[in-house]
Amino acid sequence: MSEAEDNDDFARLAGLLRKSPRIVCIVGAGLSAPSGLATWRGTNGLWNDEDIRSLASPKRFAEDPVTVWSFYGERLLESLAAQPNAAHHALAALASWHDGWLTVNQNVDGLLERTSHPVSRLLSIHGFLQLVRCTVCDYNIYVRTMEDLPFLASLSTASNRSQFTLSDLPHCPACTKLLRPGVVWFGERLAAGAPDNIESLLEDGIDLVIAAGTSLKVHPAAEWVHRAQADGASIAIIDLDDNHEMVDDLDTGDLFFKQDTTIVLPEVLNLLRSYWNIRI
Repeated sequence: MSEAEDNDDFARLAGLLRKSPRIVCIVGAGLSAPSGLATWRGTNGLWNDEDIRSLASPKRFAEDPVTVWSFYGERLLESLAAQPNAAHHALAALASWHDGWLTVNQNVDGLLERTSHPVSRLLSIHGFLQLVRCTVCDYNIYVRTMEDLPFLASLSTASNRSQFTLSDLPHCPACTKLLRPGVVWFGERLAAGAPDNIESLLEDGIDLVIAAGTSLKVHPAAEWVHRAQADGASIAIIDLDDNHEMVDDLDTGDLFFKQDTTIVLPEVLNLLRSYWNIRI
């Protein structure tokens, strides 16, 4: 795609943002990749030769909490060390400006939550790593530094992860039972009131869906996009994958940016500010 075509598509997306009363932006791992966090595709779905999907289940946690906590502990340490990037901040600004905006966040890294993104317009449907909760009682803690969870400090300096035992894992200070990551595992209900609130939004009608940094291979998010498109919503895909799940399903007026989210979202934000003099 030429620079002129790029600029034209940026302007088209900015125009769609201006004229669309109801916008849903679905974001995935590609949004946080520029912050140094690995995507599913980047790891080939593996961690220490383990299938990541097998680690994301209540059953596996019950059978082998040490391995599961080692995996999620590493991810939590990486998330705490990372910083929101230009795409996170641009998205937060757009969500603050547009009254009909809703971001459906599939990431669990907590980076979007660390921007100025309005909480009322953000659904983190898979939970997030920083929220650690008890497996039995209502206790929970929001982890801001590794010192908030001593296991993380031990994990960060361990030369051999197999040295950990059940007693080393985070336990509840209220009831002494095991704590767990506050993420949604396979077989568990989505967080933040989903899918009921998304279903309600689909029934009311969506004018524009932006899919930023997500392959749309994970349901139900992929299904939501197809349903919105069938009901007349415009679609804008921002992803580096030529073989994106929806490329062949896009209509004439839809947009596909084979570019990084840190390029597209800030550029569209700048267009709204400079060309239309919108104060965002």
